[in-house]
Amino acid sequence: MSQPTPLITDSTIQAAKWLKDGQLLAYPTESVWGIGCDPYDQVAVQRILDIKKRPQAKGMIVVTDSVSRLASLLASLDDTQRQQVIDSWQTDDSEGELRNDQAHTWLLPIPQQLADTIPTWITGQHQTIAVRVISHPIIRQLCQQVVSKQNPFGLLVSTSCNPSGQTPASTFKAAYAYFEDEIGYLQGDTLGYTLPSQIRDATTGFVVR
Repeated sequence: MSQPTPLITDSTIQAAKWLKDGQLLAYPTESVWGIGCDPYDQVAVQRILDIKKRPQAKGMIVVTDSVSRLASLLASLDDTQRQQVIDSWQTDDSEGELRNDQAHTWLLPIPQQLADTIPTWITGQHQTIAVRVISHPIIRQLCQQVVSKQNPFGLLVSTSCNPSGQTPASTFKAAYAYFEDEIGYLQGDTLGYTLPSQIRDATTGFVVR
Protein backbone atom coordinates (compact mmCIF):
# COMPACT_ATOMS: atom_id res chain seq x y z
CA MET A 1 0.00 0.00 0.00
CA SER A 2 1.37 3.43 -0.92
CA GLN A 3 2.01 5.98 1.81
CA PRO A 4 -0.32 9.03 1.99
CA THR A 5 1.08 12.23 0.50
CA PRO A 6 1.78 14.77 3.26
CA LEU A 7 -0.34 17.93 3.08
CA ILE A 8 2.35 20.61 3.04
CA THR A 9 2.00 24.03 1.41
CA ASP A 10 3.30 27.58 1.50
CA SER A 11 0.02 28.91 0.05
CA THR A 12 -2.56 30.47 2.38
CA ILE A 13 -5.17 29.91 -0.32
CA GLN A 14 -4.51 26.17 -0.32
CA ALA A 15 -4.33 26.07 3.47
CA ALA A 16 -7.69 27.83 3.72
CA LYS A 17 -9.23 25.25 1.36
CA TRP A 18 -7.98 22.48 3.61
CA LEU A 19 -9.48 24.19 6.66
CA LYS A 20 -12.83 24.60 4.93
CA ASP A 21 -12.71 20.88 4.10
CA GLY A 22 -12.32 20.03 7.78
CA GLN A 23 -8.56 19.47 7.74
CA LEU A 24 -6.36 20.27 10.73
CA LEU A 25 -3.46 22.63 10.05
CA ALA A 26 -0.14 23.29 11.75
CA TYR A 27 1.34 26.75 11.17
CA PRO A 28 3.89 29.22 12.60
CA THR A 29 2.77 31.88 15.08
CA GLU A 30 4.66 34.62 16.90
CA SER A 31 6.62 32.30 19.20
CA VAL A 32 5.91 28.62 18.45
CA TRP A 33 3.93 26.56 15.98
CA GLY A 34 0.19 26.30 16.45
CA ILE A 35 -2.32 23.74 15.34
CA GLY A 36 -5.72 24.90 14.21
CA CYS A 37 -8.92 24.33 12.32
CA ASP A 38 -12.17 26.07 11.49
CA PRO A 39 -13.57 26.85 14.97
CA TYR A 40 -17.11 26.37 13.66
CA ASP A 41 -16.34 22.78 12.60
CA GLN A 42 -17.10 20.80 15.76
CA VAL A 43 -15.74 17.55 14.32
CA ALA A 44 -12.41 19.20 13.45
CA VAL A 45 -12.15 20.84 16.88
CA GLN A 46 -12.76 17.47 18.52
CA ARG A 47 -10.00 15.94 16.40
CA ILE A 48 -7.55 18.52 17.75
CA LEU A 49 -8.65 17.77 21.30
CA ASP A 50 -8.22 14.06 20.62
CA ILE A 51 -4.73 14.20 19.08
CA LYS A 52 -3.52 16.66 21.72
CA LYS A 53 -5.27 14.74 24.52
CA ARG A 54 -6.72 18.04 25.70
CA PRO A 55 -10.04 18.36 27.60
CA GLN A 56 -12.75 20.43 25.91
CA ALA A 57 -13.52 22.22 29.18
CA LYS A 58 -10.27 24.18 28.95
CA GLY A 59 -11.48 26.02 25.86
CA MET A 60 -9.40 27.02 22.84
CA ILE A 61 -7.59 30.20 21.79
CA VAL A 62 -8.65 31.66 18.45
CA VAL A 63 -6.86 34.26 16.34
CA THR A 64 -7.90 36.69 13.62
CA ASP A 65 -6.27 39.30 11.41
CA SER A 66 -7.62 42.67 12.56
CA VAL A 67 -9.19 44.60 15.42
CA SER A 68 -12.05 45.76 13.21
CA ARG A 69 -13.38 42.20 12.83
CA LEU A 70 -13.78 41.99 16.61
CA ALA A 71 -15.63 45.30 17.05
CA SER A 72 -18.86 43.64 18.20
CA LEU A 73 -16.99 41.56 20.79
CA LEU A 74 -15.01 44.54 22.06
CA ALA A 75 -18.19 46.62 22.38
CA SER A 76 -19.04 45.00 25.72
CA LEU A 77 -15.90 46.47 27.34
CA ASP A 78 -15.69 49.97 28.76
CA ASP A 79 -13.50 52.52 26.98
CA THR A 80 -10.45 51.94 29.20
CA GLN A 81 -10.63 48.15 28.93
CA ARG A 82 -11.15 48.28 25.18
CA GLN A 83 -8.23 50.62 24.63
CA GLN A 84 -5.92 48.44 26.73
CA VAL A 85 -6.74 45.45 24.53
CA ILE A 86 -6.30 47.37 21.29
CA ASP A 87 -3.06 48.98 22.47
CA SER A 88 -1.59 45.55 23.32
CA TRP A 89 -2.29 44.30 19.80
CA GLN A 90 -0.79 47.42 18.28
CA THR A 91 2.34 46.89 20.38
CA ASP A 92 2.52 43.30 19.17
CA ASP A 93 2.39 44.54 15.61
CA SER A 94 5.10 47.20 15.94
CA GLU A 95 8.61 46.59 14.68
CA GLY A 96 12.15 46.85 15.95
CA GLU A 97 12.81 47.89 19.53
CA LEU A 98 9.17 48.76 20.18
CA ARG A 99 7.94 45.24 19.53
CA ASN A 100 7.10 43.07 22.49
CA ASP A 101 8.52 39.56 22.59
CA GLN A 102 5.22 38.27 23.92
CA ALA A 103 1.90 38.31 22.10
CA HIS A 104 -1.31 39.13 23.96
CA THR A 105 -4.41 36.95 24.10
CA TRP A 106 -7.47 38.37 25.86
CA LEU A 107 -10.48 36.71 27.46
CA LEU A 108 -13.37 38.75 26.09
CA PRO A 109 -16.88 38.53 27.54
CA ILE A 110 -19.41 37.35 24.99
CA PRO A 111 -22.32 39.80 24.58
CA GLN A 112 -25.73 38.17 24.86
CA GLN A 113 -26.57 39.03 21.26
CA LEU A 114 -23.49 37.10 20.09
CA ALA A 115 -23.99 34.06 22.32
CA ASP A 116 -25.28 31.96 19.42
CA THR A 117 -22.35 32.91 17.17
CA ILE A 118 -19.53 31.61 19.41
CA PRO A 119 -19.39 27.79 19.64
CA THR A 120 -19.44 26.29 23.13
CA TRP A 121 -16.82 23.76 22.04
CA ILE A 122 -14.45 26.75 21.68
CA THR A 123 -15.27 28.48 24.96
CA GLY A 124 -15.35 25.26 26.98
CA GLN A 125 -16.44 25.85 30.57
CA HIS A 126 -15.87 29.61 30.29
CA GLN A 127 -18.20 32.54 29.66
CA THR A 128 -15.48 34.28 27.64
CA ILE A 129 -13.65 33.71 24.37
CA ALA A 130 -9.83 33.69 24.29
CA VAL A 131 -8.86 35.70 21.21
CA ARG A 132 -5.92 37.58 19.75
CA VAL A 133 -5.18 39.64 16.68
CA ILE A 134 -2.18 37.70 15.45
CA SER A 135 0.95 39.55 14.37
CA HIS A 136 2.19 36.91 11.94
CA PRO A 137 1.61 38.29 8.40
CA ILE A 138 1.13 34.87 6.80
CA ILE A 139 -1.48 33.83 9.35
CA ARG A 140 -3.24 37.16 8.94
CA GLN A 141 -3.57 36.33 5.26
CA LEU A 142 -4.92 32.91 6.20
CA CYS A 143 -7.53 34.44 8.53
CA GLN A 144 -8.67 36.71 5.70
CA GLN A 145 -9.13 33.62 3.54
CA VAL A 146 -11.41 31.87 6.06
CA VAL A 147 -13.89 34.72 6.53
CA SER A 148 -17.37 33.48 5.63
CA LYS A 149 -21.00 33.93 6.58
CA GLN A 150 -20.50 31.23 9.19
CA ASN A 151 -17.17 32.67 10.35
CA PRO A 152 -17.58 36.47 10.09
CA PHE A 153 -14.78 37.14 12.58
CA GLY A 154 -12.22 35.29 10.43
CA LEU A 155 -11.31 33.09 13.39
CA LEU A 156 -8.77 30.28 13.38
CA VAL A 157 -8.18 27.89 16.27
CA SER A 158 -4.67 28.42 17.64
CA THR A 159 -3.51 25.93 20.23
CA SER A 160 0.13 24.93 20.62
CA CYS A 161 1.32 22.25 18.20
CA ASN A 162 2.14 19.41 20.57
CA PRO A 163 0.47 16.62 22.52
CA SER A 164 -0.46 17.84 26.00
CA GLY A 165 2.55 17.74 28.30
CA GLN A 166 5.07 17.85 25.45
CA THR A 167 7.19 20.82 24.36
CA PRO A 168 5.42 23.00 21.77
CA ALA A 169 6.92 22.66 18.29
CA SER A 170 9.06 25.64 17.28
CA THR A 171 9.79 24.52 13.71
CA PHE A 172 8.07 22.67 10.88
CA LYS A 173 10.36 19.69 11.50
CA ALA A 174 9.29 19.47 15.14
CA ALA A 175 5.62 19.87 14.25
CA TYR A 176 5.80 17.13 11.64
CA ALA A 177 7.60 14.82 14.08
CA TYR A 178 4.63 15.07 16.44
CA PHE A 179 1.72 14.54 14.04
CA GLU A 180 3.21 13.41 10.70
CA ASP A 181 0.48 12.86 8.10
CA GLU A 182 -2.44 13.24 10.51
CA ILE A 183 -2.65 16.96 9.73
CA GLY A 184 -1.66 19.54 7.11
CA TYR A 185 1.16 22.09 7.35
CA LEU A 186 1.52 25.71 6.25
CA GLN A 187 5.24 26.31 5.95
CA GLY A 188 6.93 29.39 7.36
CA ASP A 189 8.96 30.66 10.27
CA THR A 190 7.78 31.97 13.61
CA LEU A 191 8.35 35.66 14.40
CA GLY A 192 10.93 34.70 17.02
CA TYR A 193 8.99 35.87 20.07
CA THR A 194 10.64 34.38 23.14
CA LEU A 195 7.55 33.78 25.29
CA PRO A 196 4.17 32.14 24.66
CA SER A 197 1.28 34.57 24.45
CA GLN A 198 0.15 36.16 27.68
CA ILE A 199 -3.50 35.47 28.50
CA ARG A 200 -5.41 38.16 30.42
CA ASP A 201 -9.01 38.75 31.41
CA ALA A 202 -10.15 41.89 29.61
CA THR A 203 -12.61 42.97 32.30
CA THR A 204 -10.42 42.42 35.39
CA GLY A 205 -6.90 42.70 33.93
CA PHE A 206 -6.03 39.45 35.72
CA VAL A 207 -3.15 37.55 34.11
CA VAL A 208 -4.19 33.92 33.57
CA ARG A 209 -0.85 32.92 31.97
